[in-house]
Amino acid sequence: MSNHDFKTIIDGIGYNQFGKKVLATQIRFSTLEALFEVDPEVQRKLDPQRRSEIREFILTSLKGKAFYFSPFIFSARGSLTKTNQGWMLEPGSKLYILDGQHRAFALSSALSHLKSQKETAEEFSHEKEALKIQAYIDQLKSYPVAMQIYLDLSLQEERQLFTDINTERKEAHIGLIMQYDHRDPYIEITRQVANQLQQHFEIERELSRLTSQNSAVTSLTIMKKCLLALFEGILTVKKGNPDFGSYTNEEVLAISVAFFELWKHLFPKQMGNRKKYVTGLTGIQVALAYTAYKLTKNYSISHLEAIQQLKKLKNYCSWKHDDPLFIQLYDPTLKKIKNHSSTTTIQRTATKFLALLDQERIECT
Repeated sequence: MSNHDFKTIIDGIGYNQFGKKVLATQIRFSTLEALFEVDPEVQRKLDPQRRSEIREFILTSLKGKAFYFSPFIFSARGSLTKTNQGWMLEPGSKLYILDGQHRAFALSSALSHLKSQKETAEEFSHEKEALKIQAYIDQLKSYPVAMQIYLDLSLQEERQLFTDINTERKEAHIGLIMQYDHRDPYIEITRQVANQLQQHFEIERELSRLTSQNSAVTSLTIMKKCLLALFEGILTVKKGNPDFGSYTNEEVLAISVAFFELWKHLFPKQMGNRKKYVTGLTGIQVALAYTAYKLTKNYSISHLEAIQQLKKLKNYCSWKHDDPLFIQLYDPTLKKIKNHSSTTTIQRTATKFLALLDQERIECT
């Protein structure tokens, strides 16, 4: 991109898509920031929470792996003209964003956040920190934004395209997320643990829900739920950074492996047989992790100590569907327990586990 007599020139490739003229290009974010606008007649209202989530992802990624965004989509509304130098944007004209609003504003928000951090570092004479933050600022300013710019859409066609984009867009399959997402620390840990345990029992890496026909003991998705319950006592969705307390990354991994290795000693050999045992069911596995979490809080013990305490459940539970421990969930008609994975049920199952372990403590004292 360059300026000629205050005219903005954009390099790119023009082509036709479904009968519409489109320009494919790539622009530094610092340049794009001054060129685009949001038309409230076309776009939806900005979701501050969504912007915040993307901003945190951007800031985290700057300190680790590179991050990538799919192409942003804009409408030029006839203000781009092909010239010998490139595509000229008429002075005073803007590009109207159709897809990428939250990513664009998250990039701007991340820049503002970093500039504020840099000022604070400078005020306290932390020169090295200020230089490091400036490097992040420069990196974001030069971030290459891939773009598709529709050259001559009508306002109605813009609205229709916006609707089509948001109607057709589907969330990535949870199996793919668990295999390839590098943004969520819990997913990263889950994959590391699964790699260490793959010789001990079968783990489903693509499906999130396991049926009686599936021979896997658990899945990556269920394992992540277990770890979230184990370290933070959360039985729903986690947003934001993980809270592992004072544990180091190495300790978190060791605790995680220890929890799943416990299953070899605690569960029956055919633990993946869901018709015979409850040990392959999501609600039971997560309840066990939640029990360990509650033990650390109730008795001020470490996670490794809590995991050792769980071994004692073997003395009180057959892990069969009709075990008295699961009587409130057992359906005699189906001859199996059901509705085991709701938050309330997981809490109740964990409470029963805890009661047995409390009884064990009393008998041992």
